[in-house]
Amino acid sequence: MLSCSSSATGTAGRRDAYALASCSDTVSCCVQRNPGVPEACGLTAAEAAAYVGTMDAAMKRANEKTEEKDDDEGWKEECKETYVQCRDEKNPVWEGDCYACFRYCEGQHEWPADMCKPRKNKTRR
Repeated sequence: MLSCSSSATGTAGRRDAYALASCSDTVSCCVQRNPGVPEACGLTAAEAAAYVGTMDAAMKRANEKTEEKDDDEGWKEECKETYVQCRDEKNPVWEGDCYACFRYCEGQHEWPADMCKPRKNKTRR
């Protein structure tokens, strides 16, 4: 019977640690623990290659999702910081509806600088 037992993590090398971390079912565990020996997993070489290709594609997509999430955090943080600055300095420093601009920023992923911005200093003569 093939399995991913947690006891194998005690002295696992870097490759084994990666295999255990990305191991999602008994076949993936077996293929990763027996590279180049598909028969040990009850697979032909072609089946093992297809399975590894599918796993690689899934890992690549998961990594891309993580990168997208990291990018998302950047615009969210910028929206929040600008909103707080707008709200805290509203009178008389900022002009525009800070909350409406924050909602716009959430949807468009950028602060609407033409709608909510610091007021220009007007000098009196």
